[in-house]
Amino acid sequence: MVNNKAPLIAKVCIVVVALLLLPAFVSAEQPTYGFHKGDLEFSIFGRGSSDNNVDNTNFSVSAGLGYFFTDNFEAELRQNIIFIDTPGDNFWGGSTELAADYHFDLDRFQPLIGVSIAYNYGDDIRDTWACGPEAGVKYFINQTTFVRALVQYQFPFSDSFNDGNFIYGLGLGVRL
Repeated sequence: MVNNKAPLIAKVCIVVVALLLLPAFVSAEQPTYGFHKGDLEFSIFGRGSSDNNVDNTNFSVSAGLGYFFTDNFEAELRQNIIFIDTPGDNFWGGSTELAADYHFDLDRFQPLIGVSIAYNYGDDIRDTWACGPEAGVKYFINQTTFVRALVQYQFPFSDSFNDGNFIYGLGLGVRL
C-alpha cells in the first residue's frame, strides 16, 4: 500500500520550518540613520558670508565637534578660520562659536534649527560677540557619514539685528 500522505507531510514540514525562520528575517536589523543620545559628531566644512547688502565677502574653513544630549538636541563647538575680502583690502580672522540645534529625525534627512553665539577676532576685525538663529539639514550618505548644509544670521551684540551677516556653509561630518 502506497502512503499518499507523505507529500502532504513534507509540504507541512516545509511550511513549519519557513514559519520558524520568518522571525529571523523580519527582525533582521534595518540600517539606522540619524543621532542618538550620547553620540558625538565631527564635521569639517567650508563657509562663506556676506553683509546684508552683499558688499563685503568672506570665506572660511571650519571644524565642529558636537554632542547629543538627547536623540534630537545637540550642542556643538565650532572653530572657524576666516579670510576676508573687502573693497581695496583683505585680512585674516577667526571665530569660536557655540551652537545649540534641534534635529528633526526624518531617517536619512535631519533638518535642524537652532541658535549660535560666536566670538569674532582677527586682523582689522573688531573683537566682538555675535549671535543669531540658524537652520540647515544633514543628509546621511551611510549610517555614519553625512553632508551638511547650514545657514546662519549673526548680528554683533554692539549693533542692531539689521546690521548682521548671513553665513552659509557646506561640508561633511561623521557620527562617532
